[in-house]
Amino acid sequence: MTAPLFHVPTGTVDGLGAGDLVTVTGEEARHAAVVRRLRAGEAVIVADGDGGAVTGEVVAAAPDRLEVQVSGRRDEPEPRTRLVLVQALAKGGRDEDAVEAATELGVDEVVPWEAARSIVRWRGPKADKARQKWVNVVTAAVMTTTGTISCGSTASG
Repeated sequence: MTAPLFHVPTGTVDGLGAGDLVTVTGEEARHAAVVRRLRAGEAVIVADGDGGAVTGEVVAAAPDRLEVQVSGRRDEPEPRTRLVLVQALAKGGRDEDAVEAATELGVDEVVPWEAARSIVRWRGPKADKARQKWVNVVTAAVMTTTGTISCGSTASG
């Protein structure tokens, strides 16, 4: 079984080597401690979403903080071919289903697309809320893959 993967901000794992400590906070830490019920001694992978990743062992787990002692690196070079999904905004969660499925299949980037005649619109505070919902869908789906994802700006046309 593959060790669970947790994401940290870009650059967090840069320069880390065996014996160093890396801290996971926020929703990722809560997921590790509360949902996954990780305890000291369990193996995990911590990735920064930019190709940098470390393997290690949990030293301490709490809902607000997961501390991992690094045992090795798993850096992955940028792939030569990138797959980008430009997904139209749709009603009824169909767009989120498509984003989830594409993420599980290994797309590298998801770009929301709002056509000139789209019924669904991402404007004002609704745009931030909708984008965060897509980011949450991608984050949950990427837990089952080894790739990285970014949810880009809305494209229009």
